[in-house]
Amino acid sequence: MPQNNRFRHQAYPAAPEIAPIRRLLSVDPEATDFERLHSRHKVQQVVLVPGTFAGDDPFNAVGMLRSIADRLPFSSQSVHDLVDRVTEKMRDATSRVANDIGNYTNEFAQRFEDLVGGDPQVTLLNPTWSGQNHHFARADLAVRLISHLDSQGLFSGDQILLWGHSHGGNGIALLSNLLANDELSVDHFFESCGYPDAEHWQRAHHILKTGASPHSLAKHVTAVTFGTPVRYGWDTNGIREVYHVLFDRAADDETQMTTAPLFPPHSIDDMLAARYGDWVQAFAITGTDVVPPAPGLIKRNRLLAEFLLQGLETPGLTFDTRLIPGEHLQHLCARWKTGTRCHADGHNLLVDYQPSGRTVLGQPIEASVFGHGVATTTDWLPAHLALLLRRMDLSG
Repeated sequence: MPQNNRFRHQAYPAAPEIAPIRRLLSVDPEATDFERLHSRHKVQQVVLVPGTFAGDDPFNAVGMLRSIADRLPFSSQSVHDLVDRVTEKMRDATSRVANDIGNYTNEFAQRFEDLVGGDPQVTLLNPTWSGQNHHFARADLAVRLISHLDSQGLFSGDQILLWGHSHGGNGIALLSNLLANDELSVDHFFESCGYPDAEHWQRAHHILKTGASPHSLAKHVTAVTFGTPVRYGWDTNGIREVYHVLFDRAADDETQMTTAPLFPPHSIDDMLAARYGDWVQAFAITGTDVVPPAPGLIKRNRLLAEFLLQGLETPGLTFDTRLIPGEHLQHLCARWKTGTRCHADGHNLLVDYQPSGRTVLGQPIEASVFGHGVATTTDWLPAHLALLLRRMDLSG
């Protein structure tokens, strides 16, 4: 992980300096002393940070695929047919899926506390963030986290574990850059956001302005992300450690660091079965944001994007991507073609799942929401926690 990242974006493909660790997980892990999360690693609190998952079209997957279909000079009808099937399945899934599929619940938090013996305390982020799929929403999440951390009254050695799903992890990435507290880049961040007058924004601005560089809160924060798309870079000055749990099917290949390219689009059957792992994590990269037409929000996101996309190189185009009209879609499809799975920063833990036997809508939960929903299920919490503790033991 880099020091002094100053909000620089990750590259595609992301090539970690340390090779990722691959594991095949069972829903019933080996006997684990979960209480060492507190006793050994000094975690006083776990905060569950939800991701972006709502509506008929999470991450604008359908809208983006339809836009590509409209512009393809070849195979347009077959892609439209695929989009029609995705739309039908997406609407059905998001209207009927409930509880812990793609969402942290009170039951999840209680199960977590039961596993660790009541210490640390496990809470859902409250007040939570909007969950909208754009830069400013994730920036707002990072600012909310600063206010939360500052209110905890932490003592020397205490740790807070941020347990983030999907784009919740990217909000934590922005948090690491804020807590690194480089004065010029933090000022640029708030300027790009328009210095919002909401109380938590004003409070976070004051906390950073009156704090050291890096901020003293940074040494108290450890993060684990699940299914977080490769986006913003992380700053080691602003966080103690970060672990990424990523669903990938190539468990038998220790050298594989990418997934099956998402352009040309996967078949609907491959997506529904999560044939290659978490499709949403590979899909929801830079270029897939959806900004609501709210007053000032489009401009605010444009300014923030100019800042947060600094250093992101223009991808090379191949024959098929050159044929797509529009630079934005050309670059997006070129990045999808890399199949980037791993983050450039932190510990990448690539996992595959042995079937647990639980199904949702007739599908194994491991394939739910195109492989993106399994991360938040209570069924897999013990295995995820055991995996994390093993890695924390080795790195700590």
